[in-house]
Amino acid sequence: MLPTFLFAQNTMYFMDRLPQNVAYNPAFVPDVRFHLALPGIGGTAVQAYNSGFNYGELDEFIDNLPVAGYNPDDFVNSIGDFNRLTTSMKANIFNLGFRLHDQGYFSFLVDVHSSTTLRAASDIAYLVADYDDINLDKFPIVVDDVDLLTNSYLSLGFTYSRKVNDHLTLGISPKLNCSILGIETNSISYIVTATEETDEFGFTNVVFDETIEGQAILGLPTEINPDAVTGNELDLDEGLFPDSWEEDYEMSDLFKNTSLSVDLGATYKLRNWDFSASILNIGASRWKRNGYQLNGNDDVIQVTEVDKIKIGIPTVIYLGASNQFAPKWNYGMVFRNTFYNSGAIAAGTLSLNGAVGRALSTSVSYTAGPRFNNVGLGLRLRFFPGMDMYFVTDNLIQAFDYKKAQSVSGAFGVNFSFGVRNKTRERSESETDS
Repeated sequence: MLPTFLFAQNTMYFMDRLPQNVAYNPAFVPDVRFHLALPGIGGTAVQAYNSGFNYGELDEFIDNLPVAGYNPDDFVNSIGDFNRLTTSMKANIFNLGFRLHDQGYFSFLVDVHSSTTLRAASDIAYLVADYDDINLDKFPIVVDDVDLLTNSYLSLGFTYSRKVNDHLTLGISPKLNCSILGIETNSISYIVTATEETDEFGFTNVVFDETIEGQAILGLPTEINPDAVTGNELDLDEGLFPDSWEEDYEMSDLFKNTSLSVDLGATYKLRNWDFSASILNIGASRWKRNGYQLNGNDDVIQVTEVDKIKIGIPTVIYLGASNQFAPKWNYGMVFRNTFYNSGAIAAGTLSLNGAVGRALSTSVSYTAGPRFNNVGLGLRLRFFPGMDMYFVTDNLIQAFDYKKAQSVSGAFGVNFSFGVRNKTRERSESETDS
C-alpha cells in the first residue's frame, strides 16, 4: 500500500520553457504563449529517498541473512536509531494554459498525486526479509515508533498569475482535491514473534505471529471489506477492499470525499535578478465517507467507522533567486523545505539554465540535501513543430548506479506549446521604463 510523493525536482525550477514549473510557484509565467499536456504523455514525476541504506546494501543484507556467521545487527545498527522513507508521484491527466496578453498566465490542470512518508526504528529492515532466514534468537522483532503518512488524491484546479507592475508578479492556484486513499499512524509498534510447534508426526515447525499496537486513521475510496470485519474486529488477512470493488466504483464516487487546498507564490524583478517565493499545499485531505479508526492491542485490531477524518498533505516552501547574465542564460539558487508529520527535509540547489535557439533548453544543477552527491540535468527538446519532449532529474549519477542510490527523482513527458516570447526585448523595455 506504499505508493510511489509531492514531486521534488529542484532542477526544473528555473526551466521557464517548461510550463510544469508553475507547480513550484504559481506566480511563474512560462516562456510560451500556449501549452497543452494530454493524458498519458503529458508528464509524470516521481521521487524517493531512504535515509538509512541504499538498495545494494539492503539486497546484501537479505542475501546474507541465512549465511552462517553473518551478524545482521551490524547492518541494522549502521542505519541509526530510525530509518525514514519518503516517496511521491504526480501524474498529469490534463493541463491547458495560455498567456493573458503581457499581464500573466492562466492554466487549468487535472493531476493525480500520491505521497508517502514512513519513519520507523531501524529494526524495520528485518520486516522486508523472509522470516525463515532470520535466526530465532533475533525474535521477537519489535519495530517501535512507526509513523506512517500516505495520501493519494485527484486534484482539479487552476493557476493564475498576475503582473502587478514591472517588478512584482503574484500567483495563486486553488484546487479541489478528491480523496482516494489515506493512512496516518502515530507511534505504532509492529511485533513479530516466533514459536516452535511440534505436529502430530513429530516434526518441528516455526510459526510466526504478527501483532500491531497503537492507533491509525484510514480513508478508503470504498467501504471496508465486510468479510474482514467480525463485530468490530478486523482481520487484515481478508484484505481491506471488497472483492471486485473497482468494477462498482464510478467517477461520481471521486467527489464524495472532497477538500480544498491552495498554492501561493510571488516573483520580484530587480535589474538582472529575479527573486521568487512560494508555499504549496495549504490544506488537507478529508473523508466524510469511508473513514475509519483502527486500534491495535495484542492480537486484536478494532475498527470503528468515523464521520470525518483529515489527513495532511506535506507543505512545501520554495525560495529562489536567479541572475540573467546573458539574453538566454541565467544561473539560479533555490531552497526547498518539505514539512512532513515526522519532521522536515530541506534541500538547496545551484543551477545553470538556458536555451539554444527554440529547439533546446537545458539546466545543469547540483543539489545538497538530503544527500550531497546530487548532480541534476534537465532537457527540453523540440522534436516536432509545436511538440516538446522533456526529461529532468536531480540525481543523474544515481540513474547509472541505482544500487548505491538513496535519493532518486525523475520527470518526463511531452508538451504541445507555441509562441516563445522574446525575453530580451521585454527586459530591455522594462529597464528603459524604470
